[in-house]
Amino acid sequence: MKPDVSLAAAELARRLREELQPELTGFRANTAGMGAAMLDMIADAWDGAAARLVAENRALRALLQRGGDALAPEAAEEDLRISALTAANDRLRGQLIALHARIEQAEGPAARDLERAIWAFLRASVAARQIRSANF
Repeated sequence: MKPDVSLAAAELARRLREELQPELTGFRANTAGMGAAMLDMIADAWDGAAARLVAENRALRALLQRGGDALAPEAAEEDLRISALTAANDRLRGQLIALHARIEQAEGPAARDLERAIWAFLRASVAARQIRSANF
C-alpha cells in the first residue's frame, strides 16, 4: 500500500460527512461536520505544501540577497520534508522581517522598490496559503 495523505484525508472526510454525520444529532453532528471540513483542508493543503514552501524559500532568498543580506549556503532544498522546508521558511521570514525594518528606515528609490517587492511577496504568500475548502 502506498499511503497518500490527500486521498486518505479526503476519504475520511467523505465518510464522516456521508456515513457518520447523518447518524448523529446536535453537537456530535456538528463535531463530525467540523472534522470533515478540517480533513478537507488538510487534503487540500498537503498536496501543494512542499511546492509552495520551495517557491517561497527561493523568493525569500532572492529578496534577502537583493537587500544585501549575506546568506550562508543552506541545504533546505535538498531536504524536501515539510518540516525541514517549514523550518527554513521560518528562518528566512525572520531574516526578511529584519531586512524589512531596515529598508523602511532607508531612503531612496532602491529602498522603496525593495519595500514594494517585500509587500508583493507577503501578499502572494498569504494568497498561496489561503484555504480553498473552508466554509466557515
